[in-house]
Formats: sequence, structure tokens, C-alpha cells
Amino acid sequence: MSSLDQRLLMAAQGRTRKTGQVVAALDLGATKVACLVARQTSPSEGEFELLGHGQQSSRGLKGGFVIDMEGLERSVRLAVEDAERMAGQQVTGVRLAVSGPYIRTREVRTEIEMGGREIVQKDVVKLLERGLSKSQDERQQVLHALPVSYAIDGNDGVRDPRGMFADRLGVRMNVVYMPLPVYRNLVTCVSRAHLTVESVVSGAFSSANAVLSDDERDNGAICIDLGGGSTGVTVFMNGTLAYLDAIGVGGQHVTSDLAQGIGTTIPAAERIKTLHGTLKMPSSSTGAEAYEGAAASDDEAPPRPGTIERMEWEMQNAKEKDLIDAPKIGDDGRLQAARMSRSELVGYMQPRVEEIFELISENLSKSGLGGRLPRRAVLTGGGSELPGIRDMASRILSMPVRLAKPIKSEQLGENCQRPTFSASAGLLTFSASGPSSVPQKEAKTGHSTAKPGNIFQRAIQWLKENL
Repeated sequence: MSSLDQRLLMAAQGRTRKTGQVVAALDLGATKVACLVARQTSPSEGEFELLGHGQQSSRGLKGGFVIDMEGLERSVRLAVEDAERMAGQQVTGVRLAVSGPYIRTREVRTEIEMGGREIVQKDVVKLLERGLSKSQDERQQVLHALPVSYAIDGNDGVRDPRGMFADRLGVRMNVVYMPLPVYRNLVTCVSRAHLTVESVVSGAFSSANAVLSDDERDNGAICIDLGGGSTGVTVFMNGTLAYLDAIGVGGQHVTSDLAQGIGTTIPAAERIKTLHGTLKMPSSSTGAEAYEGAAASDDEAPPRPGTIERMEWEMQNAKEKDLIDAPKIGDDGRLQAARMSRSELVGYMQPRVEEIFELISENLSKSGLGGRLPRRAVLTGGGSELPGIRDMASRILSMPVRLAKPIKSEQLGENCQRPTFSASAGLLTFSASGPSSVPQKEAKTGHSTAKPGNIFQRAIQWLKENL
């Protein structure tokens, strides 16, 4: 991404962050609401210093849609209060990350006549102003409008057209958007917690911002954010976003399959998945390994090798080791103690995870990138912590895959350096990538609500004043 693009993408931000300023990032996920509070620092010092964090179970969201305004508001309040208490700072405004299967991207192309003269900054401003206006839709809310490349007389691939001569100057932009009613419900809910929403960002885009290296952005990479209610997919090429999509399947669906297969409650299934979940088939412990394990734990020595008793003992030992606690709902409607094999657990979880990556592969084939599609993927998000998921992803997607936590994990500390905090961590440094802002106005109810369409007016005004 050129320096010109970075300046232009900051247009809607209204102002740049100052060193020493306290910022708050709020990630509205299907399973959790996470809040990070940090102090902005200079790039040489890592861009931010984490002051506090808070996390609460997400209530009121289903599939990314608000179904209980009060429940979600309470989750937001508690998460922010926890972060404020740890940071010793009061939060008044937040950067918001949202996720869901409704977030989409579309490509916008536009051009202006140049008459063969030299391209200056004002021409680029006029071009992007036309592209932003062309992106408007009364039913949709634009989250990001990112120039992918410029074109000189139909020749695409130009990163910075200033100083060149052309008859026609064009631009190809990626516009990320979501349904306006869904956007308004989410922003209103956060505003009811007496918080000003400074910007709204796609959670998948924010996660990519946190985990992708500069080399992966430039040479191309697919970032897969495995969330609770949905899975976000972003493709970066030549330093900028080339494609974004979301799939309405995530970790919650794996938990639901497990609960139905075992015959237990959702909370119990979630606990089983967290403690014992894996996509790797267990291998039985026999021979010397089983003998050593028994010698360390049993009072009596196992039977001698080569005897029938020893063979029976090894089979029983392997069977016991393969079992895990999996309480089931009894006839009285209450949980009752029960056990199941690890291989049975894998059998319940594996099909849904395979489905997720098969859907990702199908969507990428329809992305329009064709042969330009990058051949490496990065997994992040809470679902990426499931043992064995990298091998499955690599097999189904037919490409190298790495598991990723936020690049600045050392600054996030032990509790927040996990992949589940990628989206909120990406928000802390998002101004460097040029987010689209969400201007606010005070509604009659006293809560801060978003005014659709202001993003274009504010962006255009900034372009005129600063370029």
C-alpha cells in the first residue's frame, strides 16, 4: 500500500491518534465480548501499551444479529468495566469490531478524464470522491473503502499515479459493507452502555491486521478468522485487501453438534470441547509406554510381557486411557455422569470442521481472483486453537497453513496474546491501516447513534482539507 493510499484511507478517521492517548477496542463476538484498553505509543515503542482487558460471555447475539438488546448491553458493560478497573482509566469511546455472515465486499471501478496532463493530488482526491459516492447504498452501511490499484489509460496495477501523465485516470476499490439495520442495532446497543462508537470495523479485517506480516500482505495470503458464530475470510494481495467474505458456520456449530451427539447440554459440550476437543484420532498406549505409565501409577506391577494376562491388561489399559468424562442428560432432565471415547469425540467434531474448510474453498473459487489467489493461509480466532485443525485445513485447502496469534503478542501479555483476541488486538493499531470511521450524532434518546452516509461527507471533507 502506498503512502498516498494510507493518507487517503485515514480520511474518514477525522484525526490521527496521538502518542499517550488512551484507546479502547471492543470485539462483539458470538461467544464472547472482549475489551482491550491501551495507551498509544510511538512506532519505535510498539504503537501501544496495554493497560487493561475484560472479557464476558456474549449474550444477545445469534449469528451476528442482535436478538436481546438488554443482554448484549449488559455483556458490553461488564467487559468494559473489567477493562477499566484493570487499566485505572475510564472509557468513553470504543473502536468496534463486528462479525457475521452478512458482511460482504464488492469491487467498485471508476475513472475521470485527465486530457493528457500530469496527475496531481487533487485529481486523486476527485477520483476517490467519485468512487466513494458510487459506493453508497441506502440499504447498506460501508465499513471500509480501500483502493486496490489505480489505472492509467486502462492499464491497471499502478500504486501511486501522482506525477504521471494520462488521458484517463481510474481506480479499483474494494468496498466492505453490511446491512444498515444490523449495523444500527449493534451501534445502538453499545451506545446504550454510554459509550461513543468511534469506528466500526469488520472483525475478519481487524484480525488480519493483527496477525499478517508485511511479507504476507505484499506477496499474498488468505487469513481465516475462525469465530464462534461465523468464519471470516480475507485475501490480501500487493499490500491491500483483495477479497473479504464470511461464512455462517463457526465454533458454536461444532459445540451444538457435540451436544446433540452426546445428548448433553450446550455448556457441558463447550466444556468437553475446551478440555478434550481434538481432530486427531487417539493412538493406543501399549508395550513399554503402557508399562511405564502403569509402573508410575499402580501399586501392583503389570503381568509379564508375552502372556495372555498381559495382552488383556494392555487392552484394558488402552481402553481406560481413551475414555473421557462426558455427562449426559438423564431421564429426570439432569446431567448424569457418563464417559465416552476420544475417538467418538473426534467423530462428532470432525464433520463440521471439514464443512467449514470445504465452504471456504468453495467461496475462494468463486472470488474472481482465479489464478491470482495466494497459495498460503493463516488461521486465527478462537477456533484455530483446536488441536489438529492446521493439518485438516492444509489438506482441504491444498496449501501451506500456519496458526497465528497477534504479531504484537508480547505487548498483549500472557492473557491476551491468544488467537481469540486477534480482532480486538487489531483494532489497537488499526488507524495505521486507514479504517473507515463511523461519525456519530446525539439522538433524542440521549444515546449516540450512527448517521448513515456521513462517512462519505467526512471523508471527502478531509481529502479536500489535507491533500
